[in-house]
Amino acid sequence: MSPDQVLIIIAIVTAAWTGTRLLRSPIAEALARRIGGSPPPDTDQAHELADLRAGVAELEERQDFTERALLQDRERGELGQGGRA
Repeated sequence: MSPDQVLIIIAIVTAAWTGTRLLRSPIAEALARRIGGSPPPDTDQAHELADLRAGVAELEERQDFTERALLQDRERGELGQGGRA
């Protein structure tokens, strides 16, 4: 192999490695998402989702409170058999 051929092979390998690194970079991924045409997040849906999450958190707090209250009543013997006083 001549020195010119070796340089060409080295240049091709270097270009392929560099191209692969660039195509797998976060910048390339962001560019691909933008080219893909994914719609921007809908602010109305984001607000609705936040409201739903807040509602679920409130329901969880109420359930925890109710469970604690029932457990305290049961420990005190205030609940009769079957949950009736």
